[in-house]
Amino acid sequence: MLNNLNQYKKISGKIHTSAQPTVEEFLMIKDAGIKIVINLATADSPSAIINEKQIVQKNNMTYIHIPVIFKKHKPTNINYFFKAMEQHDDKTIFVHCAYNWRVVCFIYLYRIIKLNCDNETVEKDMLVIWQPNETWASFIERCLSKKDILK
Repeated sequence: MLNNLNQYKKISGKIHTSAQPTVEEFLMIKDAGIKIVINLATADSPSAIINEKQIVQKNNMTYIHIPVIFKKHKPTNINYFFKAMEQHDDKTIFVHCAYNWRVVCFIYLYRIIKLNCDNETVEKDMLVIWQPNETWASFIERCLSKKDILK
């Protein structure tokens, strides 16, 4: 069912990602058993839905917004993301942004740093969606170099 979402990637039974869903697709996300929606896009991202929080909450899901500026992201964003993922790791989580590019980078870091997954599998999953540009590749490297601090 979620396979129809733009840039959809199932990471595990509890973690799903995609590009920005439409208003109608949030019902499909709810019907798939998602309990938590994490939005990493900014309010002015392409296809952003102004009242997304209300739509998600109306569908009985919890909404978490961590606006990550694509070209000027802050290192604190990854800490907020890790905290949100850990607080809800017993629930099914759906993470999205405009194109699923921010998300796959954050999920990559979460899986390597927090879940201790092997790099080959995690990198392959990321590259199916996006090859990080220089800015994001540098961000990933900085986070990995601070792996012990981020744990």
